[in-house]
Amino acid sequence: MSKGFDYSKWDRLELSDDEDTFHPNLDKNLNIRVNRITRDRKEEEIDEEVKTLEQKGEKDKAAKAESKRPLHVNNICKVAEERTIVNFSQGRADRTVKNGEEFSVDSYMEFKQDHKKLLDEFTEADWDKSRQMLAARGDILLDDCANNYFLLTALEEQMKGNIPAVQKLGRQGQIISQIHQLAKPMNRHPRDLVHRFFDRFDSGEAQAAFQEGVDHFLGHIRRRAEEKKKEEAAEEAARQAAEAEAAEAGGGEEEMKAVSLVEAMYTMTPEERKGPGGLDPVEVFESLPTELQECFKSGDVEMLKQVASAMDPNAFEQHFQRCIDSGLWRSG
Repeated sequence: MSKGFDYSKWDRLELSDDEDTFHPNLDKNLNIRVNRITRDRKEEEIDEEVKTLEQKGEKDKAAKAESKRPLHVNNICKVAEERTIVNFSQGRADRTVKNGEEFSVDSYMEFKQDHKKLLDEFTEADWDKSRQMLAARGDILLDDCANNYFLLTALEEQMKGNIPAVQKLGRQGQIISQIHQLAKPMNRHPRDLVHRFFDRFDSGEAQAAFQEGVDHFLGHIRRRAEEKKKEEAAEEAARQAAEAEAAEAGGGEEEMKAVSLVEAMYTMTPEERKGPGGLDPVEVFESLPTELQECFKSGDVEMLKQVASAMDPNAFEQHFQRCIDSGLWRSG
């Protein structure tokens, strides 16, 4: 059996951009933009550090700095080659790369949305059905985005403690991953190697070897999830400590600090932070009466109802609609 896949780089794996890292009443699209901008700035810092070290000729230090870069759906895959495959019996052209570019978050999210039903069906498939589905729909299931889907979704479910789902995702993801590994040295599209892969692993001994790869993958997912939880706990503790310290030092003036999203928005351009209705959330927040600012910061619906009953109805409706249009409050 060939040497197993190196999973060590996945120790730096991050969750996708739609994870809930801010207040639940804040507009989700604005949260995602903040996540992306924060991550991009971290990458720019790493880029600058690597560039400086390389210019000094310190290649080992540059490689060490590069190894700190978090992995996510926007950089987990890079193009090694670009090719167009034609002449399949179904007449479809397959792709494992996208026009010579790295996959973007938007491409991945679009792929997941467009093919969610097929991906869910494959997740629940047994060995024989997996073979049939890959032979029939390899154009989708053997796309690099599908490979990323099983990796990222397994990590997300592990973070939630949904172990049965993790085991299914890990097993099915390893079928796809190992077919890719089989095809790569042959310079063939993975779809061409579906039947050869299943023929190779049909016997009991070969099945045990395949399961060993699955177990190895699941071990890395468990370790990364544990590390991610510790990182999030440390970040949350640091945030709470900073807020407590700031509140003690700043007194009443600290009411304007709000949640971390507000702080992040002040570092963004008006175009980057623009809400779903086209309004700037910073401008809207600063224009709100103090009692409405408190509602936004706390997300307290009961407090909002009290403020609404005390205010002029027309004035409240105007302020509240602007909060929704700027992304400061999520409707529904």
